[in-house]
Amino acid sequence: MTFGKRLQQVRKAAGLSQEQLAELVGMSRQAVSKWETDQAAPDIDKLASLCGVLGVSADELLGRDVPPGREGQGANLEGCVRVNAAKRCFTAGWVTALAGVVLLILELFSLIVIQFVNAELHHSWYANAMEYAGEGPMPVIFGVTIAVIAAGAVLAAGGLLAMNGKGFLKKRKAP
Repeated sequence: MTFGKRLQQVRKAAGLSQEQLAELVGMSRQAVSKWETDQAAPDIDKLASLCGVLGVSADELLGRDVPPGREGQGANLEGCVRVNAAKRCFTAGWVTALAGVVLLILELFSLIVIQFVNAELHHSWYANAMEYAGEGPMPVIFGVTIAVIAAGAVLAAGGLLAMNGKGFLKKRKAP
């Protein structure tokens, strides 16, 4: 595999666009594009910056054998991919849980609306809007919403456990 292909693979595994990587190493997006298409190669200073930003060693980025003791998570491509997937899992989980909470709040407010609509249409209503939670499809709707919140929480917790304290909001050190 060429240097350009490895760079592209590691960049994507880190969840960065060419533009983001270029900004982090102080270059243009076009320069990163040329590196990834093997039309040019970074100088030694930029190679060191790339390694620091991407969390891989120069040996790995250049396609050489990894020195003993450097096989840990975050020090190689597989570790980078694993940490990035765990971060995405965590983010998807808390966003899902948050969306479920927002839906639950909207559903609770809808009970008040149902109370007013019932009063207008039938001239009778429950004095407590929460009594409508047991009517019609509302128990199913609340059950599904609570399941979404629980699934989001489990997904976020799984992401945290998968990260195992690796790289969440931490800067990577240059090799």
